[in-house]
Amino acid sequence: MLRPLLLSVLAVTLLSPVAALAGKSQTHFERTETRKDWVFDVAWKDAAGERHTVHYALPRDAMDEDRAEPTYLKRRELNTFVVDEVVAWGKGIKGVKVTATIEDGGVRIGVSGSDRKKAKETLEAAEAVRDKAVDRWLRKNRFFTMASGSISFDHARLVNDYAEALEPVAEALKADTKGKRAYVARALSFVQSIPYEARKRKGGDPGYRRPLALLFRNRGDCDSKAVLFLGLVRAAYPKTDRAVVYIPGLALTGVGLPPRDGDEAFVLDDTTFVFAEPVGPALHPLGTPAPENKKDTRKAEIRVVP
Repeated sequence: MLRPLLLSVLAVTLLSPVAALAGKSQTHFERTETRKDWVFDVAWKDAAGERHTVHYALPRDAMDEDRAEPTYLKRRELNTFVVDEVVAWGKGIKGVKVTATIEDGGVRIGVSGSDRKKAKETLEAAEAVRDKAVDRWLRKNRFFTMASGSISFDHARLVNDYAEALEPVAEALKADTKGKRAYVARALSFVQSIPYEARKRKGGDPGYRRPLALLFRNRGDCDSKAVLFLGLVRAAYPKTDRAVVYIPGLALTGVGLPPRDGDEAFVLDDTTFVFAEPVGPALHPLGTPAPENKKDTRKAEIRVVP
């Protein structure tokens, strides 16, 4: 009989901001409830000190649904799914007994039988079933495995999920802008000006907050703001290329625009992306990531929005 083997399933990536020294760029935030909508009035200053205002409304039902979404990976749900898949598969294997249980935050797989060789082969096959089950659950629930092996929300796919819902905000931001770059710069400063959602006092990360929940709370962290910003770009200019740029502890973005003199940019699959850092509170202009992040961008993991 083979001793059951504990298989740890996940390590969740947590993103946190670099320190930023800047004043409060959002100068006004007002949220008003109506029978069907939440109505927002926001004012802020961009990196050049120019003042902006925007007025928009979003459906209450959509915002309530977004606010109810968990901000962390549902580890118990994932592990339960994996256990069920492994156990169901194991019932079809004759001559051995396959078990799977949730223990210590992971899934323990056990295989027992009189034929040690078959038990060993079955255990290896069970591991493959486990891995495929994890991948299926992650894809369905908008997560992906990073190059480091850690698990992260699949921010690139989430951008497209929320583009349509963000159209009222994009339309309001687009008013009076002249051309794509002007709109992208305005959307960037709007997102930067939203107060940063820092770690809780006990050190816990707030987790990924979806775009409508972020707008409602008027607070978000780096990956949450990255999805909001790229969603606003997608809502206004759907054919524009977009990318999520992961550096240690931080999520930046790239937008498919012709670079101007002084812009920091990168090329991926023959497409040129201009860097944009939406995290805030520092107001880094379009094409200008924070100086302390420039070096890290050279070794970034990049996911293009599909």
